[in-house]
Amino acid sequence: MHPTGNVAGNADSETGRINLLLERDGMEATRLWVERTLAIYRQALASPHSHASKKEYRLLFERSVEDFERWLQSFAEARQT
Repeated sequence: MHPTGNVAGNADSETGRINLLLERDGMEATRLWVERTLAIYRQALASPHSHASKKEYRLLFERSVEDFERWLQSFAEARQT
């Protein structure tokens, strides 16, 4: 993670949204948004009634979940230092 909290530029699907929120709303608001969105995406993936669980969308949602988990891990590590 960049010292300002920005995620290093890469191909992660959620990097742009996270960086926008970091700049606009700050670290704590971004962390809360990531946690909420991660929970929503996990729930959607688990529901057979959600479009997120369908073949054509599942991989996109799974990648976003991975991006959110990775960012939260980086956030937790940065707070420990």
